[in-house]
Amino acid sequence: MLAAIIVILLTLVGVKLVQWVRIRRYEQEFFKRIGVPYVKPHLVFGSNHILRDRSNTQMAVITKWREELGEVFGFFSGGRPSLVVSDLNMVRQILIKDFHLFSNRPSMVIKAEPVITTLVGLRDQRWKDVRALLTPTFSMTKMKLMAGIMNEKIDTLLSIFEEHVESQKTIELYSSFQGMTLDVICECALAIKSNCQRNQNDKLLQAVRGFLQNAVNNFIMLAIYFPFFGMLLSVLSNKLAFSGRMTNMIVKHLKQVIKMRRNNVGEKTVDVLQMMLEASETIIEEKVGKEALSAIPSRKVLSDNEIIANAWVFLLGGFETTANALTFTCYLLSKHKNYQDQLYHEIISVVKDPTCAVTYEHVSEMKLLDQILSESLRLYPPVVTFIIREASEDTQVGSVTIPKNTGILIPIWDIHRDPKHWPDPEKFDPSRFSASSKANSTRHPMAYLPFGAGPRNCVGMRFGQLEAKLALAKIILNYELDLAPETEDPPPLTVPSVAINPARGIFMALRRRSTPTPTNP
Repeated sequence: MLAAIIVILLTLVGVKLVQWVRIRRYEQEFFKRIGVPYVKPHLVFGSNHILRDRSNTQMAVITKWREELGEVFGFFSGGRPSLVVSDLNMVRQILIKDFHLFSNRPSMVIKAEPVITTLVGLRDQRWKDVRALLTPTFSMTKMKLMAGIMNEKIDTLLSIFEEHVESQKTIELYSSFQGMTLDVICECALAIKSNCQRNQNDKLLQAVRGFLQNAVNNFIMLAIYFPFFGMLLSVLSNKLAFSGRMTNMIVKHLKQVIKMRRNNVGEKTVDVLQMMLEASETIIEEKVGKEALSAIPSRKVLSDNEIIANAWVFLLGGFETTANALTFTCYLLSKHKNYQDQLYHEIISVVKDPTCAVTYEHVSEMKLLDQILSESLRLYPPVVTFIIREASEDTQVGSVTIPKNTGILIPIWDIHRDPKHWPDPEKFDPSRFSASSKANSTRHPMAYLPFGAGPRNCVGMRFGQLEAKLALAKIILNYELDLAPETEDPPPLTVPSVAINPARGIFMALRRRSTPTPTNP
């Protein structure tokens, strides 16, 4: 009897396995059916095991595939196809011209909480509604008000720099900038004061770092390869994976902050959380009652889960991308002293008195600063695998008919370093972004995408640029940057989730500038 049961079970497993193999092979013929070159897939992993191989960065792998297969090609994650598009006319059609057909990011293989209710994960009309609610938070008026908070946190960073100068020790920039950017985003987004710069063991800082270093966990990988286990793996990822536990810690912290803010209804602050709370269905219901709430258009109301989720995504987004931009820009300036000197002269000529605060208006006048940051973002874009879209219906883009639900990836790293668009692309040359160069340029508008393009570009772009410019201006005004011997040059890179990180830190020797006097560049 037992033997018969075992035989039956093995037969059923065998039948299911054969069915799965047939389905997977059919899935992996997707690009052959639509006539697009593609990376030959492994039956189980697709091409994902190559893309995630730690011996290479994702950028290096995609660059190699692009060299072999061209500007438009496909690869598989398990049986799931991704179309890589670096033909810039096609990129413009996807991101801008036909945005209504490509407004969503691909659906997630697991229901990762709280990502699915953030601007990152929301889809269709709900994404449009939440985006419209949050966009005013990053207006020019709000940015000017937030500049004071940014300056306060940057001054803390400069005091830490000064301690290293006094002790004649080098400083690791990446971790230092991480502390500063988290302090900034905590107060500007959530109106809570943190001290991550002085306490690198701060629980919130460790939780955010832990999540970003482990965002792509084994449960997600299994869900990619075996999507029929998606529901179970979603639970396991959210509850058991390190990234899930770190997320829960951050969300718990945010819930406490929101509770405190609601208890202090008389306090009004200018930050992202306040904007979301004013659109909260809970607060509106308390004011007007349940029946009146039901009459308010849903586009003007945020659920509590959406508030927590978007506070979480602003916390993460404002932390890593700006820290990366500052780290790599300082690295490039330490390598190109001529630009570091020119930038110093521009800063002092605009600020006049080096003891005065650097303001929003000051950095708005600094043209070379803007060029340097722009060129740094070209060479080291904040994220490299995050401009992803999904076709909402069968659509002709260029010479390719993209079937409904196909995921599309725009390879920013390759576009930014393509010699067709950028002569001598590996060279650090801020003059590419001068007013005269822009006026005379025939460069395609999609050749530069550090913040994406179109209606779904980075909502916090102005915030990140302002923070980076204020920090760079104050650092260069006070210190000369010299690359320390312990820094590998060029620095090895890693992409634990979607952003480029220096794999082993960037160490800098700082030299205090003598009291500066106004000088023309």
